Amino acid sequence: MCANYKNTSIEIFDYQDYTVTVRRAKRKEVRKMVYTNEVKKELDAILKAFENYIDGQDYFDIVYSKKIGYVWIVADEPGAAGAEQLDTPEAMLDNLFNDIINDVVAPRSTTHLNEMRTMTESEEAECRRRITAILETIEGGGAEYLEYLDEYIQDYQERYAGDGGSC
Repeated sequence: MCANYKNTSIEIFDYQDYTVTVRRAKRKEVRKMVYTNEVKKELDAILKAFENYIDGQDYFDIVYSKKIGYVWIVADEPGAAGAEQLDTPEAMLDNLFNDIINDVVAPRSTTHLNEMRTMTESEEAECRRRITAILETIEGGGAEYLEYLDEYIQDYQERYAGDGGSC
């Protein structure tokens, strides 16, 4: 990387070669995991539990990339919404819970998905029934996810209470 310039005892540092060498070394060292082993295991368990639900939907999918992890992709209009990285179990559950709630509250065949509103008691009960049935298939019963579902539904109701309330 250093060279003697025309045998004059003046050393010239070759920055370009040095930069390329450092970049190559950094690429090898920087290879970090997208998720910790614990988070990856948790995401895999959630994905396995929701597998039949996801496979039954024709408008979205969740895929895995070694570079960025799990990604939610809108499949019915590929250019419309882009992709969303699911970097935590909560992010994955948020998307899945919201999608199931939309199936009950705003079915894609009859209502535009942007017409969000609070759930009626019967809609909330139906959402809980559907999601709970899936969460209970997670190894260990998914008790922490059931608590998260309670928090999610409460937040959902509060979020849309000011936007017109129940229909």
